Amino acid sequence: MSRIELDKVSVVFPASRHTEAVTALDKVDLLLEAETFATVIGRSGCGKTTLLNLLAGFLAPTAGKVALDSQPIHGPGVERGVVFQKNALMPWLNVADNVALGLTFAGMPKQQRQDRVGTCLDWVGLSGFANHRVYELSGGMQQRVGIARALAADPKILLMDEPLGALDALTRESLQELILELWQKAGKLVLFITHSIEEALFLGTRLIVMTPRPGKIHKTYDLSFSKRFLAGESARSLKADPDFIALREEVLEVIHPRGGDHGEP
Repeated sequence: MSRIELDKVSVVFPASRHTEAVTALDKVDLLLEAETFATVIGRSGCGKTTLLNLLAGFLAPTAGKVALDSQPIHGPGVERGVVFQKNALMPWLNVADNVALGLTFAGMPKQQRQDRVGTCLDWVGLSGFANHRVYELSGGMQQRVGIARALAADPKILLMDEPLGALDALTRESLQELILELWQKAGKLVLFITHSIEEALFLGTRLIVMTPRPGKIHKTYDLSFSKRFLAGESARSLKADPDFIALREEVLEVIHPRGGDHGEP
């Protein structure tokens, strides 16, 4: 059972010749248990991606402790898969070889690697595209390849940094549904960064709302919309539900209070 914990975590980017020091996160406490789908939202610059980079091991805290299953995180690891905002695929490799990249580096035998890649491509609906070059695919299909690659190593934690932000509305909605189905199938702990309140409410079982810099956790919500979708309710009916609409407006008010500062979202 996976468990991630931040204990009084702060991140300060030091001053340089041309910039002042920036406190990106300030004394953040967070506990996430296995099979949670945590969505994180807040204005640009509030520390969302910094939070994800700490969990990925790309960044060390200035103060406090970041731990996975009670063990401090000191760098990247196979137990944490990352899906980036830009797909970060290798254009000279075909789809299957992109998905297999981490498995190849890990020395997994070829047949086992091929079987695992086939399973992951089937999960994301790309089983017929294994030999295609990534530049032959649409943006949505490329993001599916990125998700398949992150799942291929069977990580305990899946970290997703605005993976749908650059997609058109229809593709984005279809991939939201796919991600929930994969979460149900794979049983991972997911942390998902987004700028869309509607997306955060629809996907998350726990919503984390962050304050403007210095980033702190302002409020959390326990949500049921994703589980209702997986139980058979349609996404359209859920997003039209009065409870969904009321909560969307409440979260919007938390992030952008009426009469308050309406800076960059």
